[in-house]
Amino acid sequence: MHYAELHCHSAFSLLDGASSPEELVERAAELKLTALALTDHDDLGGAIRFAAAAKEAGVDGIIGAELSLEG
Repeated sequence: MHYAELHCHSAFSLLDGASSPEELVERAAELKLTALALTDHDDLGGAIRFAAAAKEAGVDGIIGAELSLEG
């Protein structure tokens, strides 16, 4: 069975994530995940590092964001 985590926060999500983008990709590769999404809060600061680490590890990196909207 294939699994891809689509709701993952790095340290770029202040007060919500603690791991670096590289650490997240490394763990995904250890778990033999085929893909991982980085969806930090209102921020794409880790996107370049995440994409580079995912490419190097052979994990399909999906870049997104969890956006806060005010009405």
